[in-house]
Amino acid sequence: MATTTQSDFGVGLGLLFSLVALGAAIATTVLGYNYAIAHAAGEAAGTTQINAAIAFGLALVAAGLAVTAIHVYDN
Repeated sequence: MATTTQSDFGVGLGLLFSLVALGAAIATTVLGYNYAIAHAAGEAAGTTQINAAIAFGLALVAAGLAVTAIHVYDN
């Protein structure tokens, strides 16, 4: 009797990277809102804009890795 083993590694990695992407997307939203408030108040907020851009980039990379992990470890 032959048995095969399957791994849920792709689903686990996909879920992990999806949660990272979701967190980074929320950070992008919060930082963008904080920048808008600081800009309206006339304060310098260049660092906030840079951090929002980094969070956006992280969200895109994590989302891409989530899709890749699901496809690579799919049996």
